[in-house]
Amino acid sequence: MKSLCFLFIFAIVIGNYTSTAEVSDGLGIPPWQPIGRYTHDAIRESSGVVPSRQFEDVYWTLNDSGNPAALYATKLNGEFIQEISVQGSQNFDWEAIGIDDQNQLWIGEIGNNSRLRTDLKVVVVAEPNPFEDTTAEVIASYPYQYPNENVDAEGLFIANGVPYIVSKEQERAVLYRFPALEADTQQVLERVGEFTGAKWVTGAGLSVDGTRLAVCTYDALWVYHGPANDLAQIIQDTPWHLPHNFFGEAVCFDGYDLVLTNEARDLYHLPQFWYEKEWELPPKNTQSAVDLLEDADEFQVQSYRAAGIAIDGGHVALKAKAAGAALNQQINTDYRSLYEISVVLTRGPEYGQVELSVNGTVLGSPYDCYNPEPIPGTLVTFGTTALKVKNNQVVLSVAGKAPEATGYKIGIDSYQIRHVSPYINNYLVLGPFPKTDINAIDEPLQPEIELDLERTFHGIDGETIHWQEATIDPDGFLDLNKNIGAGDIAFGYTLTHVYAPKATESVLLLGSDDVITLWLNGIEIHRNDVIRPTLPDQHIISCQLNAGWNAVLSKTSRNGGYWGFFLRFADADGILKYRPHPTK
Repeated sequence: MKSLCFLFIFAIVIGNYTSTAEVSDGLGIPPWQPIGRYTHDAIRESSGVVPSRQFEDVYWTLNDSGNPAALYATKLNGEFIQEISVQGSQNFDWEAIGIDDQNQLWIGEIGNNSRLRTDLKVVVVAEPNPFEDTTAEVIASYPYQYPNENVDAEGLFIANGVPYIVSKEQERAVLYRFPALEADTQQVLERVGEFTGAKWVTGAGLSVDGTRLAVCTYDALWVYHGPANDLAQIIQDTPWHLPHNFFGEAVCFDGYDLVLTNEARDLYHLPQFWYEKEWELPPKNTQSAVDLLEDADEFQVQSYRAAGIAIDGGHVALKAKAAGAALNQQINTDYRSLYEISVVLTRGPEYGQVELSVNGTVLGSPYDCYNPEPIPGTLVTFGTTALKVKNNQVVLSVAGKAPEATGYKIGIDSYQIRHVSPYINNYLVLGPFPKTDINAIDEPLQPEIELDLERTFHGIDGETIHWQEATIDPDGFLDLNKNIGAGDIAFGYTLTHVYAPKATESVLLLGSDDVITLWLNGIEIHRNDVIRPTLPDQHIISCQLNAGWNAVLSKTSRNGGYWGFFLRFADADGILKYRPHPTK
Protein backbone atom coordinates (compact mmCIF):
# COMPACT_ATOMS: atom_id res chain seq x y z
CA MET A 1 0.00 0.00 0.00
CA LYS A 2 1.28 3.43 -0.94
CA SER A 3 2.30 5.55 2.05
CA LEU A 4 0.01 8.56 2.29
CA CYS A 5 1.87 11.59 3.53
CA PHE A 6 1.07 15.10 4.64
CA LEU A 7 2.66 17.41 7.17
CA PHE A 8 1.58 18.59 10.61
CA ILE A 9 3.78 21.32 12.15
CA PHE A 10 3.43 21.59 15.92
CA ALA A 11 4.62 24.65 17.82
CA ILE A 12 4.79 22.84 21.14
CA VAL A 13 4.38 24.96 24.27
CA ILE A 14 4.61 22.19 26.82
CA GLY A 15 2.31 22.46 29.83
CA ASN A 16 0.54 25.71 28.95
CA TYR A 17 -3.20 25.14 29.28
CA THR A 18 -4.40 27.33 26.44
CA SER A 19 -7.48 26.96 24.33
CA THR A 20 -7.14 24.75 21.29
CA ALA A 21 -7.47 26.06 17.81
CA GLU A 22 -11.03 26.14 16.54
CA VAL A 23 -11.93 23.50 14.00
CA SER A 24 -12.62 24.34 10.37
CA ASP A 25 -15.61 26.43 9.32
CA GLY A 26 -18.93 24.62 9.44
CA LEU A 27 -17.84 21.87 11.84
CA GLY A 28 -18.56 23.63 15.11
CA ILE A 29 -16.60 22.84 18.26
CA PRO A 30 -16.52 19.48 20.06
CA PRO A 31 -17.46 19.53 23.77
CA TRP A 32 -13.95 19.13 25.16
CA GLN A 33 -12.74 22.31 23.46
CA PRO A 34 -13.76 25.80 24.67
CA ILE A 35 -16.69 27.20 22.71
CA GLY A 36 -15.35 30.67 23.42
CA ARG A 37 -13.56 32.98 25.78
CA TYR A 38 -14.62 36.14 27.58
CA THR A 39 -13.46 39.08 25.50
CA HIS A 40 -14.07 41.86 28.02
CA ASP A 41 -10.91 42.61 30.00
CA ALA A 42 -12.87 43.31 33.19
CA ILE A 43 -14.08 39.68 33.31
CA ARG A 44 -10.98 38.45 35.08
CA GLU A 45 -12.13 35.39 37.02
CA SER A 46 -15.58 34.14 36.00
CA SER A 47 -17.05 32.56 39.12
CA GLY A 48 -20.69 32.08 38.14
CA VAL A 49 -22.84 31.79 35.02
CA VAL A 50 -26.58 31.65 34.21
CA PRO A 51 -28.55 32.10 30.96
CA SER A 52 -31.14 34.86 30.76
CA ARG A 53 -34.73 33.66 30.48
CA GLN A 54 -36.01 36.78 28.76
CA PHE A 55 -33.14 37.94 26.54
CA GLU A 56 -32.13 35.50 23.84
CA ASP A 57 -28.47 34.39 23.71
CA VAL A 58 -27.58 36.39 26.83
CA TYR A 59 -25.52 34.82 29.62
CA TRP A 60 -24.67 36.53 32.90
CA THR A 61 -21.38 36.13 34.75
CA LEU A 62 -19.50 37.83 37.58
CA ASN A 63 -16.02 38.00 39.08
CA ASP A 64 -15.04 36.70 42.49
CA SER A 65 -13.24 38.51 45.31
CA GLY A 66 -11.28 41.69 44.86
CA ASN A 67 -13.18 42.89 41.80
CA PRO A 68 -15.82 45.59 41.25
CA ALA A 69 -19.45 44.90 42.11
CA ALA A 70 -20.60 44.31 38.55
CA LEU A 71 -22.48 41.83 36.38
CA TYR A 72 -21.45 41.09 32.81
CA ALA A 73 -23.75 40.14 29.95
CA THR A 74 -22.12 38.10 27.18
CA LYS A 75 -22.99 35.75 24.39
CA LEU A 76 -22.35 32.02 24.71
CA ASN A 77 -19.02 32.39 22.93
CA GLY A 78 -17.91 35.03 25.46
CA GLU A 79 -18.51 38.03 23.23
CA PHE A 80 -19.13 41.07 25.45
CA ILE A 81 -22.55 42.74 25.51
CA GLN A 82 -22.68 44.99 28.59
CA GLU A 83 -21.19 45.66 32.01
CA ILE A 84 -23.79 46.36 34.71
CA SER A 85 -22.69 48.14 37.87
CA VAL A 86 -24.50 46.78 40.93
CA GLN A 87 -25.58 49.53 43.32
CA GLY A 88 -26.11 48.64 46.97
CA SER A 89 -23.60 45.84 47.47
CA GLN A 90 -19.84 45.42 47.48
CA ASN A 91 -18.02 42.42 46.04
CA PHE A 92 -16.08 41.08 48.98
CA ASP A 93 -16.17 37.50 47.70
CA TRP A 94 -18.87 36.93 45.11
CA GLU A 95 -18.76 33.27 44.12
CA ALA A 96 -22.00 32.45 42.29
CA ILE A 97 -25.05 33.74 40.46
CA GLY A 98 -28.55 32.26 40.13
CA ILE A 99 -31.77 33.18 38.34
CA ASP A 100 -35.43 32.60 39.20
CA ASP A 101 -38.68 32.44 37.25
CA GLN A 102 -39.40 36.09 38.12
CA ASN A 103 -36.34 37.14 36.08
CA GLN A 104 -34.38 38.13 39.17
CA LEU A 105 -30.64 37.57 39.50
CA TRP A 106 -29.35 36.29 42.83
CA ILE A 107 -25.73 37.12 43.66
CA GLY A 108 -23.95 34.86 46.14
CA GLU A 109 -21.68 36.73 48.58
CA ILE A 110 -20.85 33.27 49.88
CA GLY A 111 -17.07 32.90 49.61
CA ASN A 112 -15.58 32.05 53.00
CA ASN A 113 -11.97 30.91 52.60
CA SER A 114 -11.16 31.78 56.19
CA ARG A 115 -14.26 29.96 57.54
CA LEU A 116 -14.61 32.96 59.86
CA ARG A 117 -16.99 35.28 58.02
CA THR A 118 -20.17 36.42 59.76
CA ASP A 119 -21.41 38.66 56.94
CA LEU A 120 -22.37 36.03 54.34
CA LYS A 121 -25.43 36.89 52.27
CA VAL A 122 -27.31 36.59 49.00
CA VAL A 123 -28.48 39.76 47.27
CA VAL A 124 -31.09 40.17 44.56
CA VAL A 125 -31.42 42.49 41.57
CA ALA A 126 -34.10 42.63 38.90
CA GLU A 127 -32.51 41.39 35.69
CA PRO A 128 -31.40 44.50 33.78
CA ASN A 129 -31.79 44.97 30.05
CA PRO A 130 -28.26 44.21 28.78
CA PHE A 131 -28.84 46.28 25.64
CA GLU A 132 -29.99 49.44 27.43
CA ASP A 133 -29.08 49.45 31.15
CA THR A 134 -25.70 50.06 32.77
CA THR A 135 -26.70 49.82 36.45
CA ALA A 136 -28.83 47.55 38.62
CA GLU A 137 -30.05 48.26 42.15
CA VAL A 138 -30.07 45.67 44.94
CA ILE A 139 -33.74 45.15 45.84
CA ALA A 140 -33.24 42.69 48.69
CA SER A 141 -30.45 41.28 50.83
CA TYR A 142 -30.64 37.98 52.71
CA PRO A 143 -27.90 37.43 55.30
CA TYR A 144 -27.38 33.94 56.67
CA GLN A 145 -25.27 31.65 58.82
CA TYR A 146 -24.72 27.90 58.83
CA PRO A 147 -26.47 25.70 61.41
CA ASN A 148 -23.41 24.03 62.90
CA GLU A 149 -20.00 24.91 61.47
CA ASN A 150 -18.89 27.84 59.35
CA VAL A 151 -17.88 26.52 55.90
CA ASP A 152 -16.80 27.86 52.53
CA ALA A 153 -19.15 27.76 49.54
CA GLU A 154 -19.10 28.54 45.81
CA GLY A 155 -22.30 26.86 44.55
CA LEU A 156 -25.69 28.60 44.44
CA PHE A 157 -28.97 27.99 42.61
CA ILE A 158 -32.62 28.99 43.00
CA ALA A 159 -35.47 26.46 43.28
CA ASN A 160 -39.08 27.68 43.60
CA GLY A 161 -37.85 31.12 44.57
CA VAL A 162 -35.62 29.83 47.40
CA PRO A 163 -31.79 30.04 47.38
CA TYR A 164 -29.84 26.82 47.86
CA ILE A 165 -26.12 26.82 48.70
CA VAL A 166 -23.59 24.00 48.15
CA SER A 167 -20.60 23.91 50.48
CA LYS A 168 -17.03 23.72 49.20
CA GLU A 169 -15.26 21.22 51.44
CA GLN A 170 -12.39 18.85 50.82
CA GLU A 171 -14.14 15.74 52.18
CA ARG A 172 -17.81 16.35 51.29
CA ALA A 173 -20.41 18.63 49.70
CA VAL A 174 -23.47 19.63 51.72
CA LEU A 175 -26.66 21.22 50.36
CA TYR A 176 -28.26 23.99 52.43
CA ARG A 177 -31.42 26.06 51.89
CA PHE A 178 -32.97 29.20 53.30
CA PRO A 179 -35.87 28.25 55.64
CA ALA A 180 -37.60 31.57 54.91
CA LEU A 181 -36.90 34.77 53.02
CA GLU A 182 -36.75 37.67 55.44
CA ALA A 183 -34.82 40.60 54.01
CA ASP A 184 -32.05 42.02 56.21
CA THR A 185 -32.63 39.34 58.86
CA GLN A 186 -29.91 36.76 59.31
CA GLN A 187 -31.32 33.27 58.78
CA VAL A 188 -29.88 29.96 59.96
CA LEU A 189 -29.75 27.73 56.90
CA GLU A 190 -31.40 24.32 56.87
CA ARG A 191 -29.24 21.32 56.03
CA VAL A 192 -30.88 19.45 53.12
CA GLY A 193 -28.35 16.66 52.89
CA GLU A 194 -24.94 15.51 51.71
CA PHE A 195 -24.15 14.77 48.07
CA THR A 196 -23.23 11.28 46.96
CA GLY A 197 -19.78 11.40 45.40
CA ALA A 198 -19.18 15.09 44.82
CA LYS A 199 -16.91 17.19 47.03
CA TRP A 200 -14.82 20.34 46.71
CA VAL A 201 -17.68 21.91 44.70
CA THR A 202 -16.93 25.16 42.86
CA GLY A 203 -20.26 25.72 41.09
CA ALA A 204 -23.85 24.48 40.88
CA GLY A 205 -26.84 24.78 38.56
CA LEU A 206 -30.42 23.45 38.46
CA SER A 207 -32.43 22.68 35.31
CA VAL A 208 -35.58 24.76 34.81
CA ASP A 209 -37.84 21.75 35.50
CA GLY A 210 -35.95 20.92 38.71
CA THR A 211 -35.12 17.34 37.68
CA ARG A 212 -31.37 17.78 37.19
CA LEU A 213 -28.78 19.34 39.48
CA ALA A 214 -25.22 19.79 38.19
CA VAL A 215 -22.20 20.55 40.37
CA CYS A 216 -18.69 21.10 39.06
CA THR A 217 -15.32 20.77 40.71
CA TYR A 218 -11.86 21.65 39.48
CA ASP A 219 -11.55 18.30 37.72
CA ALA A 220 -15.02 16.73 37.42
CA LEU A 221 -18.69 17.23 36.70
CA TRP A 222 -21.53 15.55 38.61
CA VAL A 223 -25.12 15.60 37.29
CA TYR A 224 -27.77 14.39 39.74
CA HIS A 225 -31.22 13.55 38.40
CA GLY A 226 -34.59 12.45 39.75
CA PRO A 227 -38.10 13.66 40.59
CA ALA A 228 -38.69 17.42 40.51
CA ASN A 229 -38.86 19.26 43.86
CA ASP A 230 -37.14 16.46 45.76
CA LEU A 231 -33.58 17.73 46.02
CA ALA A 232 -32.88 15.76 49.20
CA GLN A 233 -33.50 12.55 47.26
CA ILE A 234 -31.81 13.69 44.03
CA ILE A 235 -28.45 14.35 45.71
CA GLN A 236 -28.53 10.87 47.28
CA ASP A 237 -29.06 9.04 43.97
CA THR A 238 -26.24 7.88 41.69
CA PRO A 239 -25.18 10.80 39.47
CA TRP A 240 -23.70 10.90 36.01
CA HIS A 241 -20.00 11.58 36.58
CA LEU A 242 -17.58 13.03 34.06
CA PRO A 243 -13.90 13.83 34.74
CA HIS A 244 -12.48 16.89 32.98
CA ASN A 245 -9.55 19.29 33.18
CA PHE A 246 -11.43 22.56 32.67
CA PHE A 247 -10.57 23.76 36.19
CA GLY A 248 -14.29 24.52 36.36
CA GLU A 249 -15.57 27.40 38.46
CA ALA A 250 -19.21 27.63 37.38
CA VAL A 251 -21.91 25.54 35.71
CA CYS A 252 -25.50 26.13 34.56
CA PHE A 253 -28.12 24.37 32.47
CA ASP A 254 -29.03 25.54 28.98
CA GLY A 255 -32.03 23.30 28.41
CA TYR A 256 -30.51 19.95 29.38
CA ASP A 257 -27.12 20.88 27.93
CA LEU A 258 -24.53 22.39 30.27
CA VAL A 259 -22.47 25.57 30.12
CA LEU A 260 -19.27 25.77 32.18
CA THR A 261 -16.76 28.53 32.80
CA ASN A 262 -13.43 28.68 34.55
CA GLU A 263 -11.15 31.31 36.03
CA ALA A 264 -9.07 31.21 32.85
CA ARG A 265 -12.10 32.87 31.16
CA ASP A 266 -12.96 29.88 28.93
CA LEU A 267 -16.53 28.75 28.20
CA TYR A 268 -17.65 25.19 27.39
CA HIS A 269 -20.94 23.86 26.04
CA LEU A 270 -21.50 20.21 26.94
CA PRO A 271 -24.26 18.25 25.15
CA GLN A 272 -26.78 16.35 27.24
CA PHE A 273 -26.03 12.95 25.77
CA TRP A 274 -22.29 13.33 26.38
CA TYR A 275 -22.60 13.50 30.14
CA GLU A 276 -25.46 10.97 30.17
CA LYS A 277 -23.19 8.44 28.43
CA GLU A 278 -20.37 9.45 30.81
CA TRP A 279 -17.92 9.55 27.92
CA GLU A 280 -14.59 10.72 29.22
CA LEU A 281 -13.53 14.10 27.91
CA PRO A 282 -10.08 14.35 26.33
CA PRO A 283 -8.04 17.32 27.57
CA LYS A 284 -8.62 20.69 26.00
CA ASN A 285 -4.92 21.37 25.41
CA THR A 286 -4.65 19.33 22.22
CA GLN A 287 -3.62 20.44 18.75
CA SER A 288 -6.42 20.08 16.18
CA ALA A 289 -5.68 17.73 13.30
CA VAL A 290 -8.49 19.33 11.29
CA ASP A 291 -6.98 22.80 11.30
CA LEU A 292 -3.54 21.53 10.30
CA LEU A 293 -4.62 19.26 7.47
CA GLU A 294 -2.98 20.02 4.15
CA ASP A 295 -4.34 18.84 0.81
CA ALA A 296 -4.30 15.07 0.47
CA ASP A 297 -6.67 13.15 -1.79
CA GLU A 298 -6.91 10.14 0.47
CA PHE A 299 -7.84 12.16 3.55
CA GLN A 300 -10.88 14.28 4.19
CA VAL A 301 -12.20 16.54 6.90
CA GLN A 302 -15.35 14.80 8.12
CA SER A 303 -17.89 16.18 10.59
CA TYR A 304 -18.88 13.98 13.49
CA ARG A 305 -22.48 14.20 12.32
CA ALA A 306 -21.46 12.71 8.97
CA ALA A 307 -19.78 9.93 10.94
CA GLY A 308 -23.05 9.22 12.77
CA ILE A 309 -22.32 11.13 15.99
CA ALA A 310 -24.71 13.94 16.93
CA ILE A 311 -22.28 16.58 18.19
CA ASP A 312 -20.38 19.47 16.69
CA GLY A 313 -16.78 19.09 15.61
CA GLY A 314 -15.01 16.82 13.22
CA HIS A 315 -11.91 14.81 12.50
CA VAL A 316 -9.43 13.92 9.78
CA ALA A 317 -10.72 10.69 8.26
CA LEU A 318 -8.80 8.11 6.27
CA LYS A 319 -10.82 5.46 4.39
CA ALA A 320 -8.06 2.87 4.13
CA LYS A 321 -8.74 -0.39 2.26
CA ALA A 322 -5.99 -2.37 3.99
CA ALA A 323 -3.24 -2.13 6.59
CA GLY A 324 -0.22 0.03 5.81
CA ALA A 325 -1.73 3.44 5.11
CA ALA A 326 0.12 6.07 7.12
CA LEU A 327 0.10 9.69 8.22
CA ASN A 328 3.45 11.44 8.67
CA GLN A 329 3.76 14.42 10.97
CA GLN A 330 6.65 16.62 11.97
CA ILE A 331 6.82 17.77 15.60
CA ASN A 332 8.99 20.72 16.55
CA THR A 333 10.03 21.14 20.20
CA ASP A 334 11.88 24.05 21.80
CA TYR A 335 14.02 21.92 24.12
CA ARG A 336 14.99 18.30 24.52
CA SER A 337 13.03 16.43 27.15
CA LEU A 338 10.84 13.40 27.86
CA TYR A 339 7.34 13.61 26.39
CA GLU A 340 4.15 11.59 26.42
CA ILE A 341 2.38 11.39 23.05
CA SER A 342 -1.39 10.95 22.91
CA VAL A 343 -3.89 11.07 20.06
CA VAL A 344 -7.62 11.81 20.21
CA LEU A 345 -9.22 9.12 18.02
CA THR A 346 -12.72 8.20 16.90
CA ARG A 347 -13.94 4.66 17.55
CA GLY A 348 -16.71 2.79 15.78
CA PRO A 349 -17.74 -0.32 13.82
CA GLU A 350 -15.71 0.59 10.68
CA TYR A 351 -12.49 1.70 12.40
CA GLY A 352 -9.19 -0.17 12.40
CA GLN A 353 -6.08 -0.50 14.57
CA VAL A 354 -3.67 2.44 14.86
CA GLU A 355 0.11 2.23 15.44
CA LEU A 356 2.37 5.18 16.29
CA SER A 357 6.12 5.50 15.74
CA VAL A 358 8.51 8.33 16.62
CA ASN A 359 11.75 8.91 14.74
CA GLY A 360 11.56 5.36 13.37
CA THR A 361 10.74 3.59 16.67
CA VAL A 362 7.30 2.12 17.39
CA LEU A 363 5.85 3.59 20.57
CA GLY A 364 3.64 1.36 22.70
CA SER A 365 1.15 -1.09 21.19
CA PRO A 366 -1.37 -0.60 18.37
CA TYR A 367 -4.74 0.71 19.54
CA ASP A 368 -7.91 -0.99 18.33
CA CYS A 369 -10.51 1.62 17.39
CA TYR A 370 -13.31 -0.89 16.80
CA ASN A 371 -16.44 -0.25 18.88
CA PRO A 372 -20.05 -1.32 18.19
CA GLU A 373 -21.20 2.29 18.70
CA PRO A 374 -19.49 5.37 17.20
CA ILE A 375 -17.64 7.28 19.95
CA PRO A 376 -15.51 10.39 19.30
CA GLY A 377 -12.93 11.92 21.57
CA THR A 378 -11.11 8.85 22.85
CA LEU A 379 -7.73 9.97 24.19
CA VAL A 380 -5.17 7.22 23.49
CA THR A 381 -1.73 7.47 25.09
CA PHE A 382 0.88 5.53 23.12
CA GLY A 383 3.76 6.05 25.54
CA THR A 384 6.73 8.25 26.38
CA THR A 385 9.85 9.09 24.41
CA ALA A 386 12.68 11.59 24.37
CA LEU A 387 12.14 14.21 21.66
CA LYS A 388 15.02 16.16 20.25
CA VAL A 389 15.05 19.89 19.62
CA LYS A 390 13.23 20.88 16.42
CA ASN A 391 12.39 18.14 13.92
CA ASN A 392 10.84 14.88 15.14
CA GLN A 393 9.04 12.56 12.72
CA VAL A 394 5.83 10.95 13.97
CA VAL A 395 3.96 8.36 11.88
CA LEU A 396 0.43 7.08 12.51
CA SER A 397 -0.29 3.96 10.47
CA VAL A 398 -3.06 1.38 10.03
CA ALA A 399 -1.82 -1.81 11.72
CA GLY A 400 -4.84 -3.97 10.94
CA LYS A 401 -8.39 -4.39 12.19
CA ALA A 402 -10.46 -6.45 14.59
CA PRO A 403 -12.44 -9.36 13.08
CA GLU A 404 -15.68 -7.56 13.92
CA ALA A 405 -14.62 -4.30 12.23
CA THR A 406 -16.12 -3.53 8.82
CA GLY A 407 -13.15 -1.46 7.67
CA TYR A 408 -9.73 0.06 8.31
CA LYS A 409 -10.89 3.65 8.79
CA ILE A 410 -8.95 6.09 11.00
CA GLY A 411 -10.52 9.21 12.53
CA ILE A 412 -8.05 11.64 14.12
CA ASP A 413 -9.34 14.66 16.01
CA SER A 414 -6.22 16.05 17.63
CA TYR A 415 -2.87 15.37 19.29
CA GLN A 416 -1.33 16.04 22.66
CA ILE A 417 2.40 16.20 23.36
CA ARG A 418 2.89 16.41 27.13
CA HIS A 419 6.05 16.98 29.13
CA VAL A 420 6.53 14.07 31.57
CA SER A 421 9.94 14.48 33.21
CA PRO A 422 9.43 13.64 36.91
CA TYR A 423 8.42 16.20 39.50
CA ILE A 424 10.79 17.00 42.33
CA ASN A 425 9.65 15.00 45.36
CA ASN A 426 12.20 15.90 48.03
CA TYR A 427 11.85 19.21 49.90
CA LEU A 428 12.56 20.96 53.14
CA VAL A 429 9.91 23.49 54.22
CA LEU A 430 9.95 26.40 56.66
CA GLY A 431 6.97 28.37 57.89
CA PRO A 432 4.41 29.76 58.29
CA PHE A 433 5.53 33.37 58.64
CA PRO A 434 3.00 36.18 59.11
CA LYS A 435 2.22 38.39 56.13
CA THR A 436 0.54 41.77 56.37
CA ASP A 437 0.39 42.74 52.68
CA ILE A 438 -1.42 40.21 50.50
CA ASN A 439 0.37 41.43 47.35
CA ALA A 440 3.91 41.83 48.69
CA ILE A 441 6.69 39.26 48.59
CA ASP A 442 9.71 41.55 48.63
CA GLU A 443 10.57 41.81 52.32
CA PRO A 444 13.74 39.74 52.83
CA LEU A 445 14.09 37.24 55.65
CA GLN A 446 17.15 35.42 56.84
CA PRO A 447 16.54 32.24 54.79
CA GLU A 448 17.00 34.25 51.62
CA ILE A 449 20.26 35.79 52.78
CA GLU A 450 21.96 32.79 54.39
CA LEU A 451 20.77 29.19 54.32
CA ASP A 452 21.31 27.91 57.87
CA LEU A 453 19.31 24.67 58.07
CA GLU A 454 19.91 24.29 61.82
CA ARG A 455 18.57 27.72 62.80
CA THR A 456 15.11 28.24 64.36
CA PHE A 457 12.79 31.14 63.55
CA HIS A 458 9.72 32.87 64.94
CA GLY A 459 6.65 32.24 62.82
CA ILE A 460 2.98 33.18 63.17
CA ASP A 461 2.02 34.13 66.76
CA GLY A 462 5.68 33.85 67.76
CA GLU A 463 5.71 30.06 67.32
CA THR A 464 9.18 28.53 67.04
CA ILE A 465 9.64 26.92 63.64
CA HIS A 466 12.50 25.20 61.82
CA TRP A 467 13.29 23.48 58.54
CA GLN A 468 11.61 20.08 58.21
CA GLU A 469 11.16 17.47 55.48
CA ALA A 470 7.97 17.61 53.41
CA THR A 471 5.79 14.95 51.83
CA ILE A 472 4.61 15.40 48.25
CA ASP A 473 1.26 14.35 46.74
CA PRO A 474 1.22 11.42 44.27
CA ASP A 475 0.52 13.78 41.36
CA GLY A 476 3.68 15.80 42.09
CA PHE A 477 2.01 18.70 43.92
CA LEU A 478 3.80 20.09 46.99
CA ASP A 479 0.81 20.89 49.22
CA LEU A 480 1.91 23.62 51.63
CA ASN A 481 -1.39 23.43 53.52
CA LYS A 482 -0.36 19.96 54.66
CA ASN A 483 3.36 20.65 55.08
CA ILE A 484 3.36 24.17 56.51
CA GLY A 485 -0.24 25.03 57.39
CA ALA A 486 -0.88 28.71 58.09
CA GLY A 487 -3.44 31.35 58.75
CA ASP A 488 -5.40 32.79 55.87
CA ILE A 489 -2.51 35.09 54.85
CA ALA A 490 1.03 33.83 55.37
CA PHE A 491 4.17 32.79 53.54
CA GLY A 492 6.82 30.10 53.77
CA TYR A 493 9.97 28.72 52.20
CA THR A 494 10.89 25.49 50.46
CA LEU A 495 14.32 24.14 49.63
CA THR A 496 15.55 21.28 47.48
CA HIS A 497 18.81 20.35 45.77
CA VAL A 498 19.24 19.01 42.25
CA TYR A 499 22.37 17.12 41.16
CA ALA A 500 23.67 17.43 37.59
CA PRO A 501 26.67 15.32 36.46
CA LYS A 502 28.01 18.27 34.49
CA ALA A 503 27.26 21.96 33.95
CA THR A 504 24.36 22.25 31.55
CA GLU A 505 21.75 24.60 30.16
CA SER A 506 18.42 23.43 31.53
CA VAL A 507 14.72 24.23 31.64
CA LEU A 508 12.70 24.46 34.84
CA LEU A 509 8.90 24.06 34.68
CA LEU A 510 6.79 25.62 37.43
CA GLY A 511 3.07 25.66 38.21
CA SER A 512 2.07 27.76 41.24
CA ASP A 513 -0.76 29.67 42.84
CA ASP A 514 -0.70 33.00 44.61
CA VAL A 515 2.76 34.65 44.57
CA ILE A 516 6.15 32.94 44.41
CA THR A 517 9.84 33.76 43.99
CA LEU A 518 12.51 31.20 43.00
CA TRP A 519 16.26 31.34 43.54
CA LEU A 520 18.75 28.94 41.92
CA ASN A 521 22.10 28.87 43.70
CA GLY A 522 21.25 32.21 45.33
CA ILE A 523 20.26 33.96 42.09
CA GLU A 524 16.64 34.95 41.53
CA ILE A 525 15.37 33.25 38.35
CA HIS A 526 11.61 33.73 38.59
CA ARG A 527 8.97 35.89 40.26
CA ASN A 528 5.21 35.65 39.85
CA ASP A 529 2.82 38.00 41.63
CA VAL A 530 -0.49 36.77 40.18
CA ILE A 531 -3.09 35.05 42.36
CA ARG A 532 -4.48 32.12 40.34
CA PRO A 533 -5.26 28.39 40.41
CA THR A 534 -2.32 25.96 40.29
CA LEU A 535 -1.71 23.92 37.16
CA PRO A 536 1.48 22.07 36.13
CA ASP A 537 4.05 23.82 33.95
CA GLN A 538 2.51 27.30 33.87
CA HIS A 539 5.98 28.83 33.49
CA ILE A 540 8.96 27.61 31.45
CA ILE A 541 12.18 29.03 32.90
CA SER A 542 15.57 28.69 31.22
CA CYS A 543 18.40 28.28 33.70
CA GLN A 544 21.98 27.07 34.18
CA LEU A 545 22.73 24.03 36.36
CA ASN A 546 26.23 23.76 37.77
CA ALA A 547 28.08 20.45 37.94
CA GLY A 548 27.20 18.83 41.27
CA TRP A 549 24.49 19.98 43.66
CA ASN A 550 22.36 23.06 42.97
CA ALA A 551 20.12 24.73 45.59
CA VAL A 552 16.55 25.65 44.58
CA LEU A 553 14.88 27.95 47.13
CA SER A 554 11.33 29.25 46.92
CA LYS A 555 9.31 31.80 48.85
CA THR A 556 5.57 31.28 48.47
CA SER A 557 2.61 33.18 49.89
CA ARG A 558 -0.84 31.92 50.89
CA ASN A 559 -3.70 34.31 50.20
CA GLY A 560 -6.57 32.10 51.31
CA GLY A 561 -7.45 28.55 50.28
CA TYR A 562 -4.82 26.11 49.09
CA TRP A 563 -1.21 26.95 48.35
CA GLY A 564 1.65 25.03 46.82
CA PHE A 565 3.28 24.27 43.48
CA PHE A 566 4.49 21.76 40.89
CA LEU A 567 8.22 21.91 40.06
CA ARG A 568 10.43 19.87 37.73
CA PHE A 569 13.36 20.13 35.33
CA ALA A 570 13.48 18.88 31.74
CA ASP A 571 15.31 15.56 32.07
CA ALA A 572 15.18 13.49 28.87
CA ASP A 573 17.91 11.08 29.97
CA GLY A 574 16.92 10.68 33.62
CA ILE A 575 20.29 11.92 34.89
CA LEU A 576 19.16 14.48 37.48
CA LYS A 577 18.88 13.56 41.15
CA TYR A 578 17.03 15.36 43.94
CA ARG A 579 17.66 15.54 47.69
CA PRO A 580 16.49 17.84 50.50
CA HIS A 581 20.15 18.00 51.63
CA PRO A 582 23.08 17.78 49.22
CA THR A 583 25.16 14.60 49.54
CA LYS A 584 28.59 13.57 48.34
